[in-house]
Amino acid sequence: MLLTLALGRKVVCVDDASTLGTVSGFVVRPDEPRLAALRLRRPGGRGAVLPWARVRAVGADAVMAVAAPADAAEGTEKAEGPALSKHAVKHGEVLGKRVLTDRGEEVGEATDAEFDPESGALLTVLVGEQTLDAGRMTGLGSYALVLRAAGTSPDADTGVAGAGEG
Repeated sequence: MLLTLALGRKVVCVDDASTLGTVSGFVVRPDEPRLAALRLRRPGGRGAVLPWARVRAVGADAVMAVAAPADAAEGTEKAEGPALSKHAVKHGEVLGKRVLTDRGEEVGEATDAEFDPESGALLTVLVGEQTLDAGRMTGLGSYALVLRAAGTSPDADTGVAGAGEG
């Protein structure tokens, strides 16, 4: 499923069918790469972050999720599993992000990404007409999404060529 197709979908609580909000964005963990959370717009315009671990299904009409425990303070939901850092929540958005290779080459702007609606795994990143393997992601921050350059191995030596020569 494409991220842009999930934008604007209602998020409904599986326990009581109440509306938790609508999907307004995504938090991506580049190290896995996968969706770590959904950004929600709640009634009244308030924002929230829903950890992916609470998502039960992403359907054609709605996202079904488990509500936060009653003792969780507003906006303080934690993911089951690895905690979401403030940096990840602030800068973990892929859509509209500048895309660079780890060699410093400009690829373009991320216009969409495909994810597995069951696992949250990010499969591809769309940059213009290019469909790039999300498994090449090495970083995501305020400035850019960084992908391993095509044809390079994830286990390749990242040392500086010529270092120590002289």
